[in-house]
Amino acid sequence: MTRPSFAWALCAALAACIGSSTSPTPRVMLDPILDSLFVGDKIPPPAVTYFDGTSTQTPPPSQIVWSSSDANIMTVEAATGQITGRQRGLAVVIATINNTQAGALIVVSDVVDITLLADALYLLPNDTITIPTIILHKDPTPPTVSYDPSPDPTVYTVDASGLVRATAATTSGPVSYTVHAGTAQASGAVYVVDPNSVGAGNSTFSVLPGALVPVGGPVQASNYPRTGGNAFRLEATHAEGTISEQRVQVTLTDAVVAPGPVTIDTISPGEAAARPGPLDATCSPPRAWALWTNATPTIVGYSRAGGEISVTRIASTISGGQVIGGRFTFPAQRGDAYANPLGVVKVYGVFVAPLATDATVCQ
Repeated sequence: MTRPSFAWALCAALAACIGSSTSPTPRVMLDPILDSLFVGDKIPPPAVTYFDGTSTQTPPPSQIVWSSSDANIMTVEAATGQITGRQRGLAVVIATINNTQAGALIVVSDVVDITLLADALYLLPNDTITIPTIILHKDPTPPTVSYDPSPDPTVYTVDASGLVRATAATTSGPVSYTVHAGTAQASGAVYVVDPNSVGAGNSTFSVLPGALVPVGGPVQASNYPRTGGNAFRLEATHAEGTISEQRVQVTLTDAVVAPGPVTIDTISPGEAAARPGPLDATCSPPRAWALWTNATPTIVGYSRAGGEISVTRIASTISGGQVIGGRFTFPAQRGDAYANPLGVVKVYGVFVAPLATDATVCQ
């Protein structure tokens, strides 16, 4: 994937930094509100439009003061706005005119850059997954991608394409995996989970942009009675350290009784909030849908068409229950930028979860 494709993948700017006010008071507008570059490269600043409260104008460069939200990631020349990439990460270039500011999100990538979409792969025995990555490169020639052999083939194996095959559960901790792309490398861990010891379940998910490191936590999977039948819900939660709590919720119109993929469709904010009543998207789900939420700041992302959840394994436990494993991916339209095509984030996750029957969801 080259830099333009990366820009598409990271196409949601921080809502507080894009100068989207509709007030008649003065405001600054930048175009584009998202850009990207590699470490060591330089790019010009976004174009600036200034609304002084009565008319819109293109201000002369001498009126604009430029700055960076994080000079460790990128530096910005105060007079010209020229941006220089310093290290991998996300930062905001800020334009100030007459004490009014606006910003654009800038993504800085290493010259060969590997992003692991799931640095912890949770699998059931006999499951498979291709190691999910985004690989960027400055050179027009793609780097050679390779994968280290498994340090413990009794737990998992990996082939030249990055396909992992889980062979047997282990109680001695995770087994590492390593991806190489040219001179860059990144490592994660494979957890092959014993269905009899799954506990509260585990998930890892990434939301791009917003976090270059995947997050993880417990996950719940439930079949539940709905109007006219049965439905399914998966809830994966992250709340660790200083990172704001994030949650992914996927709702299906039918109960999960066998492995297989299901397409995730669009849900609007109005549909998602319509509860209780005949349009209740939980107790009368119109289609498969999903949400991504962030606690601080409060952000809700509503699924758009083009997503999928796939239950790849269903295993029984000695207590008579079932455990499911699989993965999900969907585009989510941010509610605070629902009419803006740049307000889309991409969600990807893997999970192993106990499958319960919950009769209380619609009570």
